[in-house]
Amino acid sequence: MGELRQLLTIPKSLIAEMIAHALDTDPEECCGLLLGNDDSVSTSRRVSNTHENRVSRYTMDPLEVMKVEKEADLLGLDLTAIYHSHTFTQGYPSETDVRNATESGWADRYYVLVSLVEKTRPVVRAFWITAAGEVTEVFIQTA
Repeated sequence: MGELRQLLTIPKSLIAEMIAHALDTDPEECCGLLLGNDDSVSTSRRVSNTHENRVSRYTMDPLEVMKVEKEADLLGLDLTAIYHSHTFTQGYPSETDVRNATESGWADRYYVLVSLVEKTRPVVRAFWITAAGEVTEVFIQTA
């Protein structure tokens, strides 16, 4: 990927699925992967959060991530985005989120955040995080 992206297409059903996942795990953060091609998401996969402090952090189960990556390869899909929830804060990448993206090698890709600050009105936002730690919000187009 590498270059800055400006638009991410996510079907409404997958946005609803991410919100449901966030609400299911609340007050703990949820996490998962969005698969598709280029800037268009076609499916999502929930991944277990294995962090010791799941209320304010997430770590994706590495074995589950490998399984999803293998499945994506078999389906001819790419890992388009990583998603997780913020249960008590706004949907914007925290310093920890940015540091994790740059240090893990998972930068220069989309990150989708589901904020549950208002439980009855979850907010879903997408961002592009570069290897240099720059964060740019991108528009989500629903399909």
